[in-house]
Amino acid sequence: MIIYVIRFSLSLAIVYVFYKAFFENEKGHGFNRLVLLGGLVVSLVVPIISVDTSQSVKSAITAIEPYIPTNYFFWEWLAGAVYLLVVAVLLVRFCVDIYRFLRKAARHERCRYGRAIVVLLTEETSPYSFLHYIFINKAQFEAIPPELLKHELAHVQQWHTLDIFLVELVKVLVWINPMVGRYKRAMQLNHEFLADGDVLRTHDLRHYQAILLSYLDGQQPMNMVSGFNFSPTKQRFQMMTKGKSRMYSLKQVLIIPMLAVILISCSDNPGVSGKEMLYYWRYTAGMREVLETGEMSEKDLKEGILLPIETKGQYDTLMSIYKNMSNGQRGSVYKLPAYLEPLTDEDWQQMKQSMQAQ
Repeated sequence: MIIYVIRFSLSLAIVYVFYKAFFENEKGHGFNRLVLLGGLVVSLVVPIISVDTSQSVKSAITAIEPYIPTNYFFWEWLAGAVYLLVVAVLLVRFCVDIYRFLRKAARHERCRYGRAIVVLLTEETSPYSFLHYIFINKAQFEAIPPELLKHELAHVQQWHTLDIFLVELVKVLVWINPMVGRYKRAMQLNHEFLADGDVLRTHDLRHYQAILLSYLDGQQPMNMVSGFNFSPTKQRFQMMTKGKSRMYSLKQVLIIPMLAVILISCSDNPGVSGKEMLYYWRYTAGMREVLETGEMSEKDLKEGILLPIETKGQYDTLMSIYKNMSNGQRGSVYKLPAYLEPLTDEDWQQMKQSMQAQ
């Protein structure tokens, strides 16, 4: 789990820096949204992909289901339990937040507005949207500027809440990574660019900017909504008058090397060398022989084909090799069980007698 979180965090950081450097200030907001969503999905998936370019000894080992015992150190178990407990708490809070919005929508007066449902609230609030609902103060509804409703309707029609759902779920699962919060802010700003652009297709720029400034003091109730007064305002104002850059198409092509960097640096490790695999196999292949035939070949042991683990140092070296293997390499070998002190000659004799008796 720790390795996955590290790889995910590195991948997300690469996407975030790349987006901030090349796309955030470009007027291609639909494509930019795909970059952010795709970057989030790629960061979730790449850490579990194995780019296996290393040698292996699969040709020397019969392909069978590996025996992987569940022996964990106490502190590893405790850390995992604490991490999952926090995930559970955050997931409950996430579900409660959704429930509160749906309950609020069900308990207040509603009316249809295009593809959205306007929820008329009694409390003071700036307009905001959630799923297909637009929440507005009832007393202000009749006098609200049409540009404002158009803005919130754009959030609804473009399903921006689903983007927020995805990033919030990632925050729940990878809560230890503060980068996810910054990533969410970038997504929300992109949503505002999209909604602003939709309004300006049919309304006056200066008048719309004046309305935007008049609603800056409003507060949004929760962190999963899209709101008209989302800041930073300066970036939004600059974007409203900006044209598409001539270099935008070239920047889009740069996504390919970015993905290559993520795949190389954040995917499952390429594994160990064939020499290390053979070394590991010579100490562990005997386990399969014991399991399959009930005896270990003394001839093989004498010739050095199969080797016994005699010291804790040997065991630690083998475990280190196993941890550095790729997923494909691990599938062709046995994982060592917990370390046991080596058997004495007397123990070996008793084991052989017991096997022969069977």
